[in-house]
Amino acid sequence: MPDLSARIMRSALVSEFKLDWSDFCRSSSVRPMQLDDCAGELLVQEEIMLQQAFADCTAGAATIWFDIGLRYRSIKYGPLGLAMMTAATLGEALAVACRYQSLTYSLITYEYAANADGSCALNGNWSDHFPHLHDFTEHRDLGAIRTLVADLMGGALPLERVRVKAPPPANWAQLQHLFPCPVEFNAERTCWMFLPGAAHMALPLADNELQSLYTSRCDWAIGQARTTGSIRDRLMDRLIRRDGSALSAGEAAQLFALSERTLHRRLAEEGTRFSDIVDDARYARARQMLADRRNSVEMVAFALGYAEPSSFSRAFKRWSGIGALEFRRRELGVPPAR
Repeated sequence: MPDLSARIMRSALVSEFKLDWSDFCRSSSVRPMQLDDCAGELLVQEEIMLQQAFADCTAGAATIWFDIGLRYRSIKYGPLGLAMMTAATLGEALAVACRYQSLTYSLITYEYAANADGSCALNGNWSDHFPHLHDFTEHRDLGAIRTLVADLMGGALPLERVRVKAPPPANWAQLQHLFPCPVEFNAERTCWMFLPGAAHMALPLADNELQSLYTSRCDWAIGQARTTGSIRDRLMDRLIRRDGSALSAGEAAQLFALSERTLHRRLAEEGTRFSDIVDDARYARARQMLADRRNSVEMVAFALGYAEPSSFSRAFKRWSGIGALEFRRRELGVPPAR
């Protein structure tokens, strides 16, 4: 998915919390992201890890969560944003958003419902996969959907009522003027209800040909995501970049938005097991570190989570058939000692 959500979070951390972005990524075990002038992409699990790290970092000032939601302009959703903006009506745009919501940054699953009088609703369902992100997601979505509807409608907000399954932001008294309707917090279910006739309201940028083009790009993006890389390869990459730090099967499943049982099943279908991948990732990381003469064997052992260098040495010999020092000599082209 586009890296613009990461850019929004980085901007808030740097400008409002005076944090160094590289330090934030490193301390949060997130892949360092340069986020330069060229737009890029990141994996879904990387986006989720960023959200978790951002929510943890800003938990003491959670009023920022709604504020950053306001910054998710429709154009920032890439082809999906353009597909919504070029839809014929508001109802069609909301239906497109729900159809392709895997391309959004939200952890809430929304369903579109329309009524005979032209009223409609977005009904949200929380999956409970990421409980620590619940209030962050609810508050951010409150701002993001408000911005999205305003963008689609040229500033108008044909809302009848909004229900949010979370407590209100601490500064809600200063924010409620942004909504032309009642907003109910601590509701049983998140729901955005639109006025009668809202579903049939024409969008100012409606264009059937462009809408067809952008929805086809959404279809392509989803298909590409489903076929690019096995779970094993993506998990290996993630484990290697964690520098050997511990990662449980449950935590790994969350990275891929899967249940732990589904993760194990998917890995079995690929002919492997989670424990084997952890082992392979440690071996790969050990080879990388041993190839750098600045790292002693003891440093490599501790970096990979071994309490004793001797335990690492036994593991490395099991992996490669030779000792760690012998591997280093061969890798660096150093002749054996006489």
